[in-house]
Amino acid sequence: MNESAEFIKNDDHCLKTCILYEALEKKPVFDAYKSFSDTVGKDAMEYTDFEFWYYRFLHKQHDFNYDRKMDPVPKTIMNMPASLLYKITENLDTVERTYLRSMNKSIKAVSDSHPLRFHKIDISTYDTWLTWRLDNKSFGCYLNGNGCSLKIPNFPEIKSDEYYLKKGLEYLSPVLKMPNLEVNHLSLNIKKESAYFDDLLPVPFHAKRVSINSFSINKSLELLTAMNPGELESINFSSLDTFTREEITKFLDTEQFQQAKNVQSNMCLNEDDLLKFSHLKSFECGLPSRVDFQRIRDIISTFKQFESCELKRANYLNDFDIRTVAEALAAEIPFGPLAQKERLIITHRYQIPESNEFLEFKMEEMGYHCYIKIDKIR
Repeated sequence: MNESAEFIKNDDHCLKTCILYEALEKKPVFDAYKSFSDTVGKDAMEYTDFEFWYYRFLHKQHDFNYDRKMDPVPKTIMNMPASLLYKITENLDTVERTYLRSMNKSIKAVSDSHPLRFHKIDISTYDTWLTWRLDNKSFGCYLNGNGCSLKIPNFPEIKSDEYYLKKGLEYLSPVLKMPNLEVNHLSLNIKKESAYFDDLLPVPFHAKRVSINSFSINKSLELLTAMNPGELESINFSSLDTFTREEITKFLDTEQFQQAKNVQSNMCLNEDDLLKFSHLKSFECGLPSRVDFQRIRDIISTFKQFESCELKRANYLNDFDIRTVAEALAAEIPFGPLAQKERLIITHRYQIPESNEFLEFKMEEMGYHCYIKIDKIR
């Protein structure tokens, strides 16, 4: 804290002057308290004391020397037994508790005593907006002239002169950094490059499933490595950019990938890459233009945890079709012309050597891609 803020914090007259300023601005009381706390310090004054002086000043009662000792002691929610407070906060959803925990230290402690789990957090940003969804509640901060507009459920729209990412993250960041926060599914679609996202997630971040697509593959890798390895079960890692061999190697070397159970990505993997997928139950990925399908079959047949996968191969130049795959696998290819709008689908079963289990292949052409779905039949 700078010296001027420290001086104000220790001077009762200066504190009340700051409150008077906020009241003259006619901001909503909680926004005024947040602005006041950002200026002079989070612990400068309890919310209840701020609220008392704020409403006196708002109603043009400007006596700084008013003696509150003569007033009856007001009853507050903090006069309730701790067990009753816990019961009340138990009936709030996680989003409502994030608001409540910012009131004061005592309520924060009660709020944090509950498990803090979201089913899904979805964060998206582009050049002019930042939006986030916490379970079924939607939030957004949008570029508006030289400032921004902030939209929060059950609150009037807030206009600000601040940069939209700065303002939006003032509300989002405290949620992401709550202690003991757990998320079933985290979705990150970060298409705006900005230093404001350098510390978007605390490390480690506790999520079971994550979907990541950002302005660069390196940024996506940075976000992925913030996840808690082992706890993270499923990864969806995609990009509109083409993955380089170096980027693929970095992804496969992450602890998050090596301890996951399910992976989806549009990166094109060769046979040697697939050797590193033996720990997965399921996966989806692309295939390069030239690949040995017999070797892919033989590699997957050795995977003990394997349940299913989907492999996709582009066919923009009409230089490939599923008959090529079927021939490589010695599958039976249907004869005769296809009916109008009928797609060619080839199925094939391969018995895993020295086993009663099978790999079932379903090969299909859709648009400019060939899809190969493989299931283990036990």
